[in-house]
Amino acid sequence: MSTTETNYTARQAQPQYLERGRQQVTKLPIYRDVALAEPSAGTYSLYDSSGGAVLDAVAVTVSGSVAQYTISAGTLPASLDVGDRWLEEWALTMPDGVTHTFRRPAALVLRRLY
Repeated sequence: MSTTETNYTARQAQPQYLERGRQQVTKLPIYRDVALAEPSAGTYSLYDSSGGAVLDAVAVTVSGSVAQYTISAGTLPASLDVGDRWLEEWALTMPDGVTHTFRRPAALVLRRLY
């Protein structure tokens, strides 16, 4: 990253917990100088614990200035083994016109924590 590049921060306090066999929306709010920064476009990839692509660069939607992707129940069927070491990768085109890549650890779980 060059010193002239704009710095953005992904708001991610914990790993993303993905529930198998259930449709769910995963979101990634991005901030610059404590203000929400809206991406203009982007893609989402999801990798399992062995590094295999479950979803590979699928288009995201932006709602309320936050990038999001809806994972269908069939993408993570109940037959999958639960576990950690999964990875989300977001490639988002930010207001500076540059595509920034954000990575968040994830886990496949039986039930999400609320």
